[in-house]
Amino acid sequence: MPLFTCCIRYGGIGIQFSSNSITIHVVQVRVHSLIGMSGFLSTGKCIDSDAPLYDLFFVSHHNRQIREVVLVFWKAPSVPLLKVNTDGFVIGNHGACGGLFRDHLGTFLHAFTCNLGSCSIFTAEVHDFIRDMEYAAHNGGRTYVVGYNGCSLGIQVISSYIFRKGNCCADRLASMGHSVDGDVWLLVLPPDLQAEFYSDRCVLPRYRFP
Repeated sequence: MPLFTCCIRYGGIGIQFSSNSITIHVVQVRVHSLIGMSGFLSTGKCIDSDAPLYDLFFVSHHNRQIREVVLVFWKAPSVPLLKVNTDGFVIGNHGACGGLFRDHLGTFLHAFTCNLGSCSIFTAEVHDFIRDMEYAAHNGGRTYVVGYNGCSLGIQVISSYIFRKGNCCADRLASMGHSVDGDVWLLVLPPDLQAEFYSDRCVLPRYRFP
């Protein structure tokens, strides 16, 4: 009959010793082997500072792919272009959209928010775009927008992409669209938009995390 039984657990796997005599060397070898096997089977990722510990137990490194935090800035257009940031927003099947026009100094020119009723996100984005083109054409301006051929409207269109973090003003206007009726054109900067607007104008960074 054995003198004692010892059970050591690591990572949900148990080692049981049942013998008349157990040396510390036996325990070390068994635990070391188990950690090595567990590390080999693991799909988890490690960071560089963990490398010495992994090397101690001869565990291969599963390097974590760490992407850098991206700084996002709103950029004003070149003279004499105007820039419009737009966004569509759908909650359930209820859509809204909004857009904000600014010049090369980042000056507020015009904005709109619109309640679209029942629609898809695609419809919301397209409706948003049409509003941009109509405003640019009726006001004789050149606008800086995303992916549209406006030659038939007599305007020049340049395409651009921006991360959501750099489109906060348009995002907020689209969100506001759910609480209005129809189209609302704004000639004065809304109070709810001031923090995001002046952050853009002062070229303050926003952070896009991986």
